Amino acid sequence: MVTFVILAAGLGLFLFLRRGRRAFSLSVRAGEVTVVSGWLPGPMLADYRSALRDVPRGSVEGHFEENGLRVTVSDSIDEYVEQRLRNIARLYPLSAFRASRTAEGRVLKATAAAGLWSIFASRD
Repeated sequence: MVTFVILAAGLGLFLFLRRGRRAFSLSVRAGEVTVVSGWLPGPMLADYRSALRDVPRGSVEGHFEENGLRVTVSDSIDEYVEQRLRNIARLYPLSAFRASRTAEGRVLKATAAAGLWSIFASRD
């Protein structure tokens, strides 16, 4: 029983740590790409949509690693498209993820502040 608890805790820790390193998860249905979880820079998402437009069904995940971003795909995506996705990922350094997310946060805060300002200003 103790061994089972230790194995379950170890598996839970492994899954938690792996999830923490996930950059993004994409779903592809009939060539339409949807971001399931995580975040990736807008130009990279546009490049991925272009590469995946002929894929009928599949999934793509990106994970942070020391050397860059590791891209994994489901079995339904062929090797040519998989290699193209990896090549696209190499075009974007990890700093693009941090810088873009920070900039996006600033824009969202400014937009929310402007929206609230316009709501309260229109009450006069």
